[in-house]
Amino acid sequence: MANGYGQSTSTDVTSEEQLSEAIENASINFFIMDVADMPAAETSKFFSVEGGKDATFKIVALQNPTSSSDHTKYYNWVNKSFAAGHNSIENDLTITALGGTYSDSILFPSGGGDYVIKLIATNNTVINDSKSKVITKNISKASANTTLTFTPGPADTSYYQTLPTSTSVGAVNSSNTFSFNWAVTNSTTDAKSHGFRLTDTTLKINDSYWYYTTEIAVDGAVSSGTTVTLASVDDIAIGTIITGVSSGSLSGTPRITAIDVNNKIITIDSAQTFADGIDLTFKAYGAENINKAIGLKLSFGTISFEGETLTSTVRANVSSSTTVTLGATNGISGGNVVKYKGLGVNNSSSNLITSVTPDPDGTDTDGSMVVQLAQTLTAGTKLTFAGSHKIVNFIGTINITKYPTANKTIHLDLEKIITLGVAS
Repeated sequence: MANGYGQSTSTDVTSEEQLSEAIENASINFFIMDVADMPAAETSKFFSVEGGKDATFKIVALQNPTSSSDHTKYYNWVNKSFAAGHNSIENDLTITALGGTYSDSILFPSGGGDYVIKLIATNNTVINDSKSKVITKNISKASANTTLTFTPGPADTSYYQTLPTSTSVGAVNSSNTFSFNWAVTNSTTDAKSHGFRLTDTTLKINDSYWYYTTEIAVDGAVSSGTTVTLASVDDIAIGTIITGVSSGSLSGTPRITAIDVNNKIITIDSAQTFADGIDLTFKAYGAENINKAIGLKLSFGTISFEGETLTSTVRANVSSSTTVTLGATNGISGGNVVKYKGLGVNNSSSNLITSVTPDPDGTDTDGSMVVQLAQTLTAGTKLTFAGSHKIVNFIGTINITKYPTANKTIHLDLEKIITLGVAS
């Protein structure tokens, strides 16, 4: 109310203050609840609501249907369980006067599921900094403990015998540290038995050598474009790269720069042409990109690698010849990169192995190598090779601080470490 001089009276000031106080007393400031993924075991989640003393609200917790034949399940605040059907008495937690802070908990059963918790402001209560009367929390729960598999990841496994693996099993939010000792062994097939070369033995294997990979189909042809619609955008993230296609060609290794989750559209940093329906191979390299793609948090300790010393024997006498007969040839590379030594070997000048006729296990009795210097050697002479290996050993540790919600496999990129040997 104004006086005759156009000034507000104390009555008006008091009324504004009272209104402001009433709004403050009937407001909700925070709804605090940890929404991190839950493990498979029965789990209790605490929550708290903070606001004015006169604030009123209700909380409803529900479990989404797990199939088309299933029903929404509501949390019963009396018996602490989820069940189909809803009634306001048992399924609505109703608070008629907040009094500053309210705390409680919800008990989630064992097994998996997706849960929604809603705080609904009632009567004249408002939620601060929001035009909505509802605050929603979404929480996922794993159906079982997660198994992580770690293994070397070559592009072509045919050059290798069975690749070693290490596994770690844990609940979603648990942690674990374990060691691995892998022996990566060359194939015994003739064409692919020419060993492994370690071109840089000083290499430091860090997290950028590890990756997660998945394949996803293209949903709609792309012609020289940077936006691609996919059948799914699960298990990929900004920073994930495309490394292969099931048909057609790939220009470089395009990187994902944006993802439209609702429409399943990715944006990549270089134009590509993809046919409809082909599969794209995605790889997320490094701990950060792996975490963004699948929710796995991990780090790697020091990882060392070393090739085992490679030996073979002279199969039959050699007389002044550049062709040296051999027993087993598994692991020996041609191409003038491998040295060898042994009793009677002439190494007076460059004497590298030019080519190898394979007999991986020595049973065919036709193994040999062509070398740069003529040799005279006695059958049974032991030869030692440097520059290629049959077996490369990897030793290291892996630290997991958060498991993903589903079983996943993480690969060590052997192509960044090992060069495949050749026949000639």
